Amino acid sequence: MAEMTRRQERTANNLANVDTSGYRRERTFANVLREQIDAEGAPRTVRTTGGWADLNPGELQATGNPLDVALERGGFFVVAGPDGAERYTRAGSFGLDATGTLRTLDGDAVMGEEGPLTLPPGSAVTVSAEGRIAVDGQPVGTLRVVTFADPATLRRAGDTTFTSTAPPTPVDDPGVRQGFVEGSNVDAVREMADMITHFRLFEAQQKMVQSTDELLGAVTRDLGRF
Repeated sequence: MAEMTRRQERTANNLANVDTSGYRRERTFANVLREQIDAEGAPRTVRTTGGWADLNPGELQATGNPLDVALERGGFFVVAGPDGAERYTRAGSFGLDATGTLRTLDGDAVMGEEGPLTLPPGSAVTVSAEGRIAVDGQPVGTLRVVTFADPATLRRAGDTTFTSTAPPTPVDDPGVRQGFVEGSNVDAVREMADMITHFRLFEAQQKMVQSTDELLGAVTRDLGRF
């Protein structure tokens, strides 16, 4: 029942982020650590529930905003979190702060190959497929896009950001699309179906516990008569 509750929580969070740009669907798994029969012949199982992010791409959505970018291929944009540590995201909804620093919607600084990207004042911002940024035709930097040999090393740091203990590998041809963002890869219909399944399994387990409790109560009362 506890496992079903955790699965339901993750499913609810997926549904809450169905319209969040760059969100990766959270999936769950149950890890059985030990199964055995105790001295009384009753089954004993130790289980833990974990999760991982589904990294399948979402649909690209046109915004017309020159500071919005999306990746046509694999990889992640690199951003600097509040503590300065690197984070990785597919959410390319960027904007400029008062100093001209390029930032995510959460306020993380977008990293270029030489550090945080700062754009000078100008009227036209262009971003090439390789991630090179120019303002009024003058180059100002290149978006840093990386990938990981083992995606399992990624750990969710926020709704759309990840951290990793493994070193990233640069992506030479990321296929950056200017004026687009990548949508969430959550399928609302599938999540609703999963939510119903989890609820029914929880309900079945609950009824089984109640039946066992009633049976034990009846046995206790009957034994008291002898």
